[in-house]
Parts: sequence; structure tokens; C-alpha cells
Amino acid sequence: MKYNFVGYGSLISHKSLRETIKDRRFKPVLVKGYKRIFDLVTMRNKNSDVLNLKKSKKHFFNGVLFKVSDEELKKLACREPEYNLEKTTAYDWKTKKKIGTCVIVIDYFVGIDKKEKLPSKNYFKMCREAAYEISEEFGKMWDKTTFISDNEKVADWLKKHKEYNPLKTKR
Repeated sequence: MKYNFVGYGSLISHKSLRETIKDRRFKPVLVKGYKRIFDLVTMRNKNSDVLNLKKSKKHFFNGVLFKVSDEELKKLACREPEYNLEKTTAYDWKTKKKIGTCVIVIDYFVGIDKKEKLPSKNYFKMCREAAYEISEEFGKMWDKTTFISDNEKVADWLKKHKEYNPLKTKR
């Protein structure tokens, strides 16, 4: 069986995806009803910040849809053991028309790190650069639909944290 899977963090990077399954053709999509946020997850007995989703009727995020088999879905689930697989609906990124059912990963325990408030610089840059590799417009939407743990949009947060913006063009 084939599934439509939506990546929204490290899985929008072809290089990162290849660590788990063969490279795929990406289709930019929107997913409604979720807020993308940097949070903490305990992985292999240590805290690590990741991008996660929190259900929210007023938010949406952009991601990439790609097809996976049963076996590949299991590999992705093993890669993200703290996450749950959840079905939702994907919409075409440009036309906003419904594509159909897709699978996302979500950790229902959102462990926001209020003390540090700074995501891992390497992880942040990798995800953001991958978004801008899709297109400038896609990257700008990623900035506007991704939140730092203190609930600030990345687009606003970067104005105070220029060291997190390695991209050469103005954003």
C-alpha cells in the first residue's frame, strides 16, 4: 500500500530523508489545524529540541508530501519513535485545493523549553535551508508558520537572532 506522508521539519531536507529511505519527489503542501513549533522531546534518554505539531484550529503549516510504502512508513516511524502517526488532510500549496488524506508525525506531549528558548542552531538551519531550497516563497511561509518555544514566529524571531540566518538573500 502507498501512503501520502508529509514532512515538515528535517524531512523536508532530501539529505535528511535519504538517511532513512530513498530520496523522493516532493510536492509542496499545506496542512491545516496544526501549529509547527520547536519543542523538547526526550530521545534516547536525553532532551533534544525538534519541530513538532500542536493541534490548533487557527494555524496551518507548509510541508512536503511524498509517497511511501508500508515498509518505508515503518522506517520513518522507527526514525521518529517519540512521535505518533496521525492521518489528516493535505492541500495543494499553490491552489489550496484538497489533495486528500496524508500521514503526519506528532508528539502529543509538547515539552516546550521555556528556559533556553533557543533551538539547536544546526537543526534550525538545516530545516530552514531545506524550506528555502524548495522556493523562496515556500521558505518565507515556513518562517511565518513556524514558532519558537516562546510562541514567537520565526519570521519575527530572526530579526533578533541573525546568527540563525545563514541564508545569503534578504529575508
